[in-house]
Amino acid sequence: MARRTAFTVFPLVIVALIAAVLFLLALDRPPMVSARDVGAFGFEPGELVADFDYRDADGERGSLASLLDGREALVIALGTSACPMPPRFGERLASLGEEYGRRGVRFVYVDANGGASKEDARGEAERSGFAGPYVLDRGAAIAGRLQAVVAPEVFVIDRARTMRYRGALDGASSALADVLDGHDVQVARTDASGCDLEYETATLPQREVTYHSRVSRILNQNCVTCHRAGGVGPFALDSFARVSAYLPLIQSKVSQDLMPPWYASRDYGEWANDRSLSERDKRDLLAWIDGGAPEGNPALAVLPRHLKEGWQLGIEPDTIITIPAAQQIPAEGVLDYRHVYVPTHWPEDRWVRAAEVVPTAKDVTHHVIVYLEDENAEERGGWLVGYAPGTMPAQWGEGYGKRIPAGQTLMFELHYTTNGKTAVDDTRLGLYFADEPSAHEVYMAAVGTEDFEIPPHASNQEVIAELEFDRPGEILSLLPHMHLRGKAFRYDIVHADGTEETILEVPHYDFKWQLTYEPVEPFEIHAGDKLRGTAWYDNSEANPANTDPGSPVRYGKQSFEEMMFGFFEWVPGAVGGS
Repeated sequence: MARRTAFTVFPLVIVALIAAVLFLLALDRPPMVSARDVGAFGFEPGELVADFDYRDADGERGSLASLLDGREALVIALGTSACPMPPRFGERLASLGEEYGRRGVRFVYVDANGGASKEDARGEAERSGFAGPYVLDRGAAIAGRLQAVVAPEVFVIDRARTMRYRGALDGASSALADVLDGHDVQVARTDASGCDLEYETATLPQREVTYHSRVSRILNQNCVTCHRAGGVGPFALDSFARVSAYLPLIQSKVSQDLMPPWYASRDYGEWANDRSLSERDKRDLLAWIDGGAPEGNPALAVLPRHLKEGWQLGIEPDTIITIPAAQQIPAEGVLDYRHVYVPTHWPEDRWVRAAEVVPTAKDVTHHVIVYLEDENAEERGGWLVGYAPGTMPAQWGEGYGKRIPAGQTLMFELHYTTNGKTAVDDTRLGLYFADEPSAHEVYMAAVGTEDFEIPPHASNQEVIAELEFDRPGEILSLLPHMHLRGKAFRYDIVHADGTEETILEVPHYDFKWQLTYEPVEPFEIHAGDKLRGTAWYDNSEANPANTDPGSPVRYGKQSFEEMMFGFFEWVPGAVGGS
């Protein structure tokens, strides 16, 4: 009887021992974190990817540095054996690898949980035709380095270990083409769909913030388009020495959210062209300055951006039109608008997908507007593109553009203000053409008024204008315009049913930066809706730009007078993308 009891108890002892061992192992296991929790603060394109080690399915060891050695770029396709792959994912990846492998790009597949056996990994690679390394990522260490949120997700990394693209496989090809051609990646992030990931907190990269590892990439992404040789910024920020010379100024401007220039209130709207620093970038940049601005390892230097001199898009326009005669600007006096006509002589319509005006005498150029207008026209023609201080290039999305009719004459409206020095201006217009006619033709319009007066010493004078729509459409961008007394501006849509919607508020208007605000999704307009523009002006002594607070201010074309225009680009009849 005792023997039977012993045999009965023995299995229970074994089970208890196994449970104890598993419990101890669990205690020793690093905590796991949901990738979605980390992803909200995670990697964005433009950041340095921390080095990592790996072992592939054949047992070969390597690292991120070794994968990039001698290569122009690296593509990491991150999946997981715990989640079914989309149809033909492996075949499409293999095809992309074959196409770009000939151009110096290496491809690697990473199984984010490493759950597959070596035999299964080899078999999967053979079935898809994928020829790159197949890595079993035990503990999702590489996924943690990349802060991947879902699997599958694809990452494009350049030879300086800067992430240039992350997202769905379908977007990797165009991103690779941009990287290999030395261009900015036009679409640097797309939404990847798949299974949520989690990984050990120990795998998350611990980044040291130095100039070369982090700050140079923040500036490269956000500042050097303007702050470079030939750019519109007053000094360059493209080297450690140059940045170090302006640390107090950078700290002041960034702390006050004055640079990069972006003045839209965060209470309304999401903006596709938002130029403001992310909270993470701002925090790291200011912490780097507070920490003594260490240079770090030059081996981690970011690749320089290949920006064409004078063109903010960084690539040469398809056509450059220069005004036929240089404009001589005197040192003093009030100058009337000048109108210069340039015939195109094009035998067919041209559709413009992007455009930029570049004056060569920016210090004295108040604005340039290019109209579609013949010299003998009785009325002002359509607005093609404009320039004012701080204006960025005009770009319209896929399927949208402006049409220049065959044989059209372009009229350059040039407004200069004197500053005590003579100047010479050779304004240029750069046009980027679409390959085929755009589905939606874009027009410029404005809500505004010339009937107002700002009393002397008034610190918050309000002026309101409204425009009613007689047909539906989509508003694609907003450009508030005032002069030196301009203080704030707001756009509201007053719907036909009486409800109101604020679509843009600029609480701190700055005449030096005439910014266009492009919503992520166009604003829908229906017949009977109104667009209301509300402007506020400061004609008091507290306004440092005010030249004469003791006099009333009325509408006028000169900078010492005022304007009230809420310009907007829209597509009539395109509600809902129809």
